Amino acid sequence: MDKLFGRKPAVALVPTDRMVPLHFFENSPLVQGNNMAVSLVFDDVLDPEKLRLSLEGLVKREGWQRLGGRLRKNPASGRIEWHIPAEFTAERPAIDFSHVDHAVPAASHPAASRIPGPSARPSVVGDPDELADLAWELGYKPGGISDFLTADRPVLGLRVNSFTDKTVVVLQWQHVAFDALGMQYVVENWSAMLWGREAEIPTPCGVDSDPFDALAKGTRPAEEPHILTDRRVGVGGLVKWGLGYGVDMLVRAKENRMVCIPETYWKPQLEKALAELRVEAADKGEDVSKVFLTEGDILTAWTLRCVVAPMNMDPGRTVAASIAMSLRNAFEGDLIPAAAEHPYVGNAFGWSNVLVTAGDVTSKPLSWLARQVRRAINEQGTRAQHEAYYAMVRTGMGLPINIFGDGGMAQVGFSNWSKAGLFDLDFAPARVKEATGGSQTPCRPSYVQENHGPIKPVDGFFVFGKDHKGNYWTSAYKVKGQWAKFQEQLDKDFEDGV
Repeated sequence: MDKLFGRKPAVALVPTDRMVPLHFFENSPLVQGNNMAVSLVFDDVLDPEKLRLSLEGLVKREGWQRLGGRLRKNPASGRIEWHIPAEFTAERPAIDFSHVDHAVPAASHPAASRIPGPSARPSVVGDPDELADLAWELGYKPGGISDFLTADRPVLGLRVNSFTDKTVVVLQWQHVAFDALGMQYVVENWSAMLWGREAEIPTPCGVDSDPFDALAKGTRPAEEPHILTDRRVGVGGLVKWGLGYGVDMLVRAKENRMVCIPETYWKPQLEKALAELRVEAADKGEDVSKVFLTEGDILTAWTLRCVVAPMNMDPGRTVAASIAMSLRNAFEGDLIPAAAEHPYVGNAFGWSNVLVTAGDVTSKPLSWLARQVRRAINEQGTRAQHEAYYAMVRTGMGLPINIFGDGGMAQVGFSNWSKAGLFDLDFAPARVKEATGGSQTPCRPSYVQENHGPIKPVDGFFVFGKDHKGNYWTSAYKVKGQWAKFQEQLDKDFEDGV
């Protein structure tokens, strides 16, 4: 029957595999719909075998084996579950590994020659999709979790592209394996393996039971209503919103772009915003020392303004910014142990939502907008608010998230990966040529990007962090033709000094 309909047959089950049900956050189309690839560009020639052996060594350690697990659909229940090999072998390896030696300088390669460099002013600097042939096997188009159900394929992969002057190291995974903070634990401890610091590597949380089961089933009732309960979009609004945003995401042609924001631009913006908020606090008789913004707050506010300003929206139109958050800090010592003892290497995410109007975004100071971002994160990032959020999910209409705002709103998403520390990784032990002078200089990525698919939300911005020159890097998909307007706004803001 599979051959008749062109389907791949199910992979034979291995009786010795350890079978574990998917956890709450893994059993969601938000994660199952995307295969991920993060590319780390090093301006050094690295040894692919050292990279492979260190990552494999991590996955083989006690508690880390889930990352070498396979995904199977249970023929009786139809549910997807983990099948973790009892032992990793050459036939059933811990990671999916590939190495391509291009044997030319990066500048001579059709894809690698397009790796963007930093800019002196905020600029759209490149298209991450032009590097897709480095991120994935040639010709591969990510199909989501289905790609892993019909092959005996580990959920984690490593692809190393070698050039005579650079190395592009690509970490691949199905999103069920981990989120951005889970990735932090993976890459930090991969680095520890590479440096021979195995004794420092913690054992992750066990996977036999789901620590977030209380959120999934509501066995612990929420203590308070969600702050945005009254702004939840109803059925009619969801239909209207889906016909707008959904069509943009699923039907209309999109373009992927990378944006570089140099320190010489974002830092003065942050300092100006803090100064304005301190003056305002002093005028109100408030404690000036409590005024606080992060670099992420100002970047989120600035990006939101650059999205909204050139679109000539009705000033009264609602703009909704959804900011992904890790649940780990809120639930440490409660549902999960402290990360220093047993990190939760999986998915554990929530959302803070900023609801403003297009007129607010374009007319009010950036300091005002950044404060709305900080306030939303502070107020909606508590344990009680996360519990209230998922109580609403359980009583919703089958969506894994809540939609706040109204049916005609403009939606912008943010996922900040700065805490993953990708630009801080030091892979010096994998460098082929030893450093001279008796000391080994750090070997850190000069550029980071991600590719994913097949789900590609419009105006969903990934912030990859800050490189060692102080530049921030962020990318997103936009409807085709809109990036030109975005760049026009960048130029206008730069020239106006705002």
